[in-house]
Amino acid sequence: MATWDSADLLARCQRDSGVPTATEFPADADWYAWLTEAQVEYYRIFASIVPWMLLEAPTIMSTADGGKTYTFASDITPLAVHIYETLNGRLLLPGAYWDSGADYHWEGNKIRMTRDQTRTFASGPYAQYVTAPSTISDSVEPTLVPADARQLLVYRTLVKWATRGGYRDPRPFQAMEDKIWVGNPAVGDHGLLGAYKKQNPFSGTEAHITNPSLWGFELLQTVHGYTAI
Repeated sequence: MATWDSADLLARCQRDSGVPTATEFPADADWYAWLTEAQVEYYRIFASIVPWMLLEAPTIMSTADGGKTYTFASDITPLAVHIYETLNGRLLLPGAYWDSGADYHWEGNKIRMTRDQTRTFASGPYAQYVTAPSTISDSVEPTLVPADARQLLVYRTLVKWATRGGYRDPRPFQAMEDKIWVGNPAVGDHGLLGAYKKQNPFSGTEAHITNPSLWGFELLQTVHGYTAI
């Protein structure tokens, strides 16, 4: 057993719930099912707030209609995505289908070139994305990172266990989950959320052109008090 692996999360759930390990319900499989649900829920949260924590390596996309649409690898539907012209090319700009100033429109497991245009790439496009996690079990480890964020899964799981059938009070577990996630700002504790956001204060500047000379015009964009160029 290692800190924050599957076995450790199971042991923490059983310890904090007070349920004996040798019991018919919840069995280990039940705890793992709740942990899986909790991880899926926190993947969605992380993807919308701190997506850089879960982004995977860029993967090339494929087209089956000559360049009108491009599909993500394995037909997945990412939780968050950045799409690049080539592996080392510029960031393609998303937008509405009718927007001629945008590069593509997102449609679930694929993207469509705006205004139904056909566009081909010498090598690309490449997508860097966040995918939904797999099931947690005694043989499949959790994938939420950083690893210390997995303590959130324990208390989210205990809330699920406590609310089942309305037989127990979930509020103590919910309070612990909230404390870990958002802290107590009144005393300077901003929780994991504040710590993770502070790790990447320049988030968002990747969407802005960083070398205007390449485009033949000047651009000055300031984001959160920092100049992006």
